[in-house]
Amino acid sequence: MAPSQIPAPVRRFFEYAAAADAMAGYEAALRENALRRRRNGGTVTDQDQLEEVFCFFPARPLQPPLAIVGGMGPLAGAMAFRRACSRFRDSRAVVLFQACSVPDRSTIILHEDGQRTRLSSEVASQLAAAVRLAVGVAGSPSQTARCIIACNSAHYFWRLLEDELRECEVQMISLVDSTLHALQSQPSRKTLVLTAEGARVGQVFSAPFRDAGIAFDEPSPTLSRLLMRAIFEGVKALDDRGAVDLGNEFFETILESRWDYDCVLAGCTELPLLIDLLRLHGSLAVAAFLSRVRIVDPMEEALCRA
Repeated sequence: MAPSQIPAPVRRFFEYAAAADAMAGYEAALRENALRRRRNGGTVTDQDQLEEVFCFFPARPLQPPLAIVGGMGPLAGAMAFRRACSRFRDSRAVVLFQACSVPDRSTIILHEDGQRTRLSSEVASQLAAAVRLAVGVAGSPSQTARCIIACNSAHYFWRLLEDELRECEVQMISLVDSTLHALQSQPSRKTLVLTAEGARVGQVFSAPFRDAGIAFDEPSPTLSRLLMRAIFEGVKALDDRGAVDLGNEFFETILESRWDYDCVLAGCTELPLLIDLLRLHGSLAVAAFLSRVRIVDPMEEALCRA
């Protein structure tokens, strides 16, 4: 895709340190803007943020370029870009497209009630356009780009997305497949599967896990709504105190159930951020649990396979 056709500002970096510094500044700006909105009585959503493209182009890349479609939410996308740049350093180009205008995935899934509708097709088309844009910026003539969509709930639209991308030269890396591979390679006794409400209702993880014979539990609908508050009112709103309070309440309720989980699937891109906060600022019991248990992060597993 030619630069004149890219409908978003593009920031290019040619050294790892410059890319890392830029992302730190971007994350700080996200937090400042979110704080300003909350002080003015407003809410903070993914769709409030501008769409942007961040590129790290090392001088002599050896591996295929990696495109990341983020923006769902923006902080999680920024963290994915920073992690990818840190992991691969000068060995590959990494491009992040913050596709913030993609509608909230849980809202669409819950509206459909298990039936694929026109809304699903529209979201899949929008995701496919984001993939094409990111791959177009990242791609090289000699190597097929790989792409990760940094939103677990977006994988509900995966089959429709694959149809949309039939003519696109790209190797898609699925967060769900990567997670399934990790749990099959290193089995756990019992996994607590945590996701956004849309991914839970849409069985994004539970259906393939059930088919693969993986032992897991999911929170009750009531607890799931509390987790959604921790995600949306806490992490997505960049309100660390609110995230800790709500996350603490959620995990303390889990611990009261006396289930002895040895693995937690952080099946929403905001959940690893919430878990990091709770390890530092949660109650003693919650911090101890989250430090002891195995945490499976789908983005980390996808980067391992990219």
